[in-house]
Amino acid sequence: MKKIFFTAAALIFLWGCAGPKGPGAPSTRRGAVVYSSRTYALGKIPDQEREQAFQDLLAAAQAVALSKHGGASEIGFSYSLAPKGAVYPFSEVEVSCLMQKADASQGEKLCSDFFNAVSSGLKSVITESK
Repeated sequence: MKKIFFTAAALIFLWGCAGPKGPGAPSTRRGAVVYSSRTYALGKIPDQEREQAFQDLLAAAQAVALSKHGGASEIGFSYSLAPKGAVYPFSEVEVSCLMQKADASQGEKLCSDFFNAVSSGLKSVITESK
């Protein structure tokens, strides 16, 4: 009898802690997911101008990708940047294409356009800073 009571109490506790269900709870359809990621080498020597130029390139690539898809600002699309270098963190960076779950059907084409724009402008970012 104690086992049944303990098991029932544990299940009720876990069920109650399963997650927020109230009006302020985040929608699972609107949650962001990493659709794809790419790593870029920016150089072994710290260069603030190159880092800023790369950030500007990412913003421009985002605008290009969105414009190819009708400039739809309601598409849940963004990117993230994470340093990956060992000694100099920004010698290598990982760029992730983020999509809202509701817009994931557009992710393959949109992220592809985004990364193509980044790749096409990367050489000029690296050579201009030298």
